[in-house]
Amino acid sequence: MSRVAVVTGSNKGIGLACIRALCKQLKPDDVVYLTARNPELGKKAVADLEKEGLKPRFHQLDISNKASVEALRDHLKKEHGGLDILINNAAIAYKSKDPAPFSEQAKVTNGVNYFDNAQAYHILSPLLRPNARVVNVCSFVAVMTWGKMGDDLKDQFRKLATEEELNTIVNKFIDLAAKDEHTKHGFPGTAYGFSKVALSAFTRLQDRIFEKDTARPGIAVFAADPGWVVTDMTSGSGKKNIDQGADTLVWLAMRPEGDLEGRGEMYSDRKLNKVFL
Repeated sequence: MSRVAVVTGSNKGIGLACIRALCKQLKPDDVVYLTARNPELGKKAVADLEKEGLKPRFHQLDISNKASVEALRDHLKKEHGGLDILINNAAIAYKSKDPAPFSEQAKVTNGVNYFDNAQAYHILSPLLRPNARVVNVCSFVAVMTWGKMGDDLKDQFRKLATEEELNTIVNKFIDLAAKDEHTKHGFPGTAYGFSKVALSAFTRLQDRIFEKDTARPGIAVFAADPGWVVTDMTSGSGKKNIDQGADTLVWLAMRPEGDLEGRGEMYSDRKLNKVFL
């Protein structure tokens, strides 16, 4: 059976590099989907990779649009009957000099990086076949942010048992940020960093569920840190190119059957880099 891979937000940057690497590492009859909100940009990215001799397929996807995610789900179910690799890469980050108030940054950033990624995961995850791999793209910034959080808040994260509890914490951050009271309650002063802490926590929760899933054995969910990569998101600064940034993400996505070490945790440069200490 052919394997099927999807990378969200993959018409440029690290996502595009993931598509390139998957096309090279998977077998010729496997299928790799490049996705983008803008069909023109997505199709251009596919055409550029075709010039390299690669053959990804395109499907429109906006993780903030439930109908768009459902359309991808329906397409995958009809054409392939399942999904084997899902790399949740789509994300946003405000620039350091962006004039938008922190209240807005907290709501929008966590809305996309946490809530929308969680929504896309829930819509697509029923398609995951046994031994599938899910990689949520997080960041070393999550580790830095964790160090700036209050002890009581850290304990709440360590004791998380359900996604509903996590949602409550993220919504509390957004609500407190609207009042400029978030730091008084142990929350950090970075919307992006907190969104990646939340996504890392989501990774752990979802992997625990799959660990007990006897109907679909072998599925594992990982978090991945690309590192400081030269992309539009970093305004062209960084220490890695996009292909180097994609390395750990694709390495996790390609982990062979039975290799579940570090499941639910974050990896940096192919090594465990736990967020929740």
